[in-house]
Amino acid sequence: MRYESHNEEETKKIAADFVRDLQGGEVVFLSGELGSGKTTFVRGIAEALGFHEPVRSPSFTIVNRYPVENVNIKQILHVDFYRIDDASEIPPLALEEEIGQPDTVTCIEWPEKAPSGMFVATHQIICHGGDPYVFTITSLLPQREGFPRLL
Repeated sequence: MRYESHNEEETKKIAADFVRDLQGGEVVFLSGELGSGKTTFVRGIAEALGFHEPVRSPSFTIVNRYPVENVNIKQILHVDFYRIDDASEIPPLALEEEIGQPDTVTCIEWPEKAPSGMFVATHQIICHGGDPYVFTITSLLPQREGFPRLL
């Protein structure tokens, strides 16, 4: 699906609508140039799932963890590979222990910096900055009951 946003509140509303179909265990890839709305989209996901503190880009920390108040989802793992210069920097982060856990939603910004196949996305969000911002959301999962495929 393709969505347009003219401001942060509209972007967070799109993210909140996206969250309605998440059950836990999802891995969401967010791709796009700097300033295209990736972190704002994750902020909308976190707020919709009950996180009430500031959501900041993990560009320098690489990984931020947000505990959330949701029936099935207890944590958002927010990963940003923008500052990764070499794929060998990723394994020491030990992300494989958390990514895909049934009580976690993982959002990875700049996933193209990781070697192909290192992480498997359940959803791909392509972000384009400008006026309007454009978010193209694709589910990479087969259609199943309770988890509609976004096309």
